Amino acid sequence: MQLDNFELIAPAFSEKPWNEAQALGAAVWLWMHSASHRDVPLHTLNALLLPAIANRQFIIGYESGRPVFYAAWCWFSVEAEQRYVQNPAISLPAHDWNSGERLWFLDWVAPFGHSARLARLVQRHLFADSRFSALYHRGNERGLRIKRFQGAALARLKWPIAAVARQS
Repeated sequence: MQLDNFELIAPAFSEKPWNEAQALGAAVWLWMHSASHRDVPLHTLNALLLPAIANRQFIIGYESGRPVFYAAWCWFSVEAEQRYVQNPAISLPAHDWNSGERLWFLDWVAPFGHSARLARLVQRHLFADSRFSALYHRGNERGLRIKRFQGAALARLKWPIAAVARQS
């Protein structure tokens, strides 16, 4: 899938064939180049990366044949959302990944300066009609915070607006 000068692996949005091993390799490679991810123990991949790949809930962007960003999301129930906010992500049960209609980004890796471009892709194209949340993980600097976002299509509407349900 080609979008905004990026070649994308985004199985939730494209029928284009993709390879799980390639996706895992690209995500790990990006983690290794990210200051906030590179020291994460290898055993955590089973809980933090593999569920996103298995559930097709990720995007990897390539520029000139090189991976430059990775993001992964979940659809939480109210209860799963509370578990995620109150516990380390590594303890997230596999069934929580698709337990409800609350869209959360669990991982956002753009170690080469592509975060703003990834955000534009997410807000303008992939989730333009959605509201979503993310944990701000720089707790040692400012404390753990929940950040709220909305897609570009919702940004043009006046508040309050009803929550957009997950599309299958």
